[in-house]
Amino acid sequence: MKSLVSIILLCVVVWGCGKQTDIKPTDPAKTDGNPSTPIKDTTKTQGKDDSVHMVTFVVYAQKVKTSVSGKKLSLAYDEDVNLFLTAEGYHKTSAIHLKEDFKQSALGAFDFRTENAEGQLTFNYVDDNLNNVKFKSITDTVVNGIKMVKINVHRLITFSKEYGVAQLAVDQQNLLLGKTGDMLTFSSFTYYNQKNYPAVSAVAYVQYIK
Repeated sequence: MKSLVSIILLCVVVWGCGKQTDIKPTDPAKTDGNPSTPIKDTTKTQGKDDSVHMVTFVVYAQKVKTSVSGKKLSLAYDEDVNLFLTAEGYHKTSAIHLKEDFKQSALGAFDFRTENAEGQLTFNYVDDNLNNVKFKSITDTVVNGIKMVKINVHRLITFSKEYGVAQLAVDQQNLLLGKTGDMLTFSSFTYYNQKNYPAVSAVAYVQYIK
């Protein structure tokens, strides 16, 4: 059971080009302040019922493609997030919620649009209930001999801003292409039997590309 709890409480953030099938568990007790370690260790405060309902993140660098058309700067964010639950926890879950926080990145200063489950564009709103998100896949997998369910959320969120002159849009694009420290924060919690279970968080760096 100890290994099961450590997997559920794991919050992994990988920077670089590692394979998305690689899962590298981290001991929550050995955090060192680095963004690649879990944000919060809840081992001592959560019981088994909480732990089986808590997700594990595997998140890689998030890519944002920049482009300029006239005076308009567009940032196409390719959200790609992996969530894992034990098979037991997944089958005892009514809803999985995923939230994004853009405040630690330049994206927080832009308006954005994304597509909802009905194919309509929403303005400055992302539905966090994954039951309503069609851009996801759900697969069974095994991690360290434990049956797990992998939920991959892969959707496009487009940020944009129009400037007074075209050169300002180009200048802002170049500034973004030089940024290396922007981060996104993700949090996720599950709902079952009229209860919201504790949230788990993870961070990922942003890669601005052209």
